[in-house]
Amino acid sequence: MKKITIFLIVFLSVLYFRSFTWLVNVWLTDSYYSHGFLIPIVSIFIAWKNIHRFEPESAPFKNGLIIFIPGLILYTIGFIKLFPFLLALSFLFITSGLILYFYGKNMMRCFLFPVSLLIFAIPLPLLPLKKIAYTLQHISACCSTLLIEMLGAPVTRIGSEIHLQNASFTIGLPCSGMNSLISLLALAVIFIYLLKCQPYKKIALLCVTVPIAIIANILRITLLLLLANHYGVEVAMRFFHDFSSLFLFTIAFIFLVVISTITGCKVRVIEDRG
Repeated sequence: MKKITIFLIVFLSVLYFRSFTWLVNVWLTDSYYSHGFLIPIVSIFIAWKNIHRFEPESAPFKNGLIIFIPGLILYTIGFIKLFPFLLALSFLFITSGLILYFYGKNMMRCFLFPVSLLIFAIPLPLLPLKKIAYTLQHISACCSTLLIEMLGAPVTRIGSEIHLQNASFTIGLPCSGMNSLISLLALAVIFIYLLKCQPYKKIALLCVTVPIAIIANILRITLLLLLANHYGVEVAMRFFHDFSSLFLFTIAFIFLVVISTITGCKVRVIEDRG
């Protein structure tokens, strides 16, 4: 069995060398996926913690080919069309299929979450990513302007441009909240996995993560505009802009933890290897 494991690791490393290179490059250059390096580390750690609970089956589980074949098709299309997203996505199917075939269903239960988690390390294609970011940009600009008006500050919005009495801001794509949404979703999935509660509560917590991230970004922009309106652009950009993203991201996650506690969910500890 150890020989099979070594062979599969070498096989996947050679097959996906180009994809791994592409992923590392994106993680280094794309702010949306700067968290990408952490996902495989967490995935491997969880698999390592769980693996002792399941024994590999002696006979191959041939139905694993049902998952392996779609992965092979995705890989072929991605390779021919030079579409790195499909190449990276196929890794999840091919890896799952190989684990099922060689080690069986019990071992796949150990790897199901760690392999699925890797989806958060795979960058979405540029077109849908930009469409989502533009939508978030519009929502953030509209809601921030509305809040500023409700607080009594003179404000005018033209598209993604927000004009105050003594300053103007453009809510660009980096300020759309897409970064926080992707990162918070990845963190939320790991956190929810560690919770001990009914499945419907876990699904509800995952669904509520999206509005939490959006609201956090709206509050960030609103506070930035208020500071600029009262103390000037320089103070707002220097004092608040640089650390506000991390601060409100932390608040958003704490809010998610509070909701999980209210709903009766408890964090379970991953058992050490026996």
